[in-house]
Amino acid sequence: MPIITLTTDFGIKDANVASLKAKIYTELSDVTIVDISHEIQPFDIAEGAFIVKNSYKDFPKGTIHILGVDALTNPTKVPIAALIDDHYFITSDNGILSLICSEVTPKELVEIKLPQVQENSVFPTRDLFVPVACHLARGGMLAVVGQKLKSFRELSALRPVIKDNKQIIGTVIYIDNYGNAITNISEKIFEKVGKKRNFRIWHRNQEFTELYRNYSDFVKDFEKEFDYVGKGLALIGSSGYLEIAIYKSNPKSFGAASTLYGLKKGSEIYVEFN
Repeated sequence: MPIITLTTDFGIKDANVASLKAKIYTELSDVTIVDISHEIQPFDIAEGAFIVKNSYKDFPKGTIHILGVDALTNPTKVPIAALIDDHYFITSDNGILSLICSEVTPKELVEIKLPQVQENSVFPTRDLFVPVACHLARGGMLAVVGQKLKSFRELSALRPVIKDNKQIIGTVIYIDNYGNAITNISEKIFEKVGKKRNFRIWHRNQEFTELYRNYSDFVKDFEKEFDYVGKGLALIGSSGYLEIAIYKSNPKSFGAASTLYGLKKGSEIYVEFN
């Protein structure tokens, strides 16, 4: 049974998500629809890319991913479909694919061409992306739905800045449910620039000189685990990116990294190597 995933900035208050699913089920009765997230901040392609990048590989090869984040199309942001890493992605050419698949070359990439639909569509995620997804789910070819493209839009501005191989300037791209601040500094970049040198990670007056691989490494004595609750740390999280976190944080009680350290999306995080 084919799988179609949905990631959008629609929220769940309105009927847009239901409309998407209704359109899919109208065309395909034998399909599995998986909601990755509909709570992406409006038009925030960096957040949408982060969520999809850290989830799509968990799905079987051949899964079809509809990305309805900042999905309005125009002459500079055309609708596209791609086969990357044995997964299909359908989205607007707004740069989101460059953030999801920066290290993987597309096997196929097309500009979606459905002239009769495109002329009248005010809801491209439903009217353009869904028919293409259903076509692929039936075993159809990408070449049938569009014109071949050589590349998609790149968003290099959202990548960390490296200065003199001594400093990395990153930004917070996502605040998770625990209030942890996840940056765009990958473990790969950290190790490539750091070369096992001493370092300090800082934001405003908060500084870290140790980097943990998981939360259990942070606790030195689990018989005294409570002493560590509420303390800050820097770690490479499950996403493979640098995070600033609070051990067992609770945003609704004593706080989280985002509130205690004044971190929000777009905040700069500095890493300096000695």
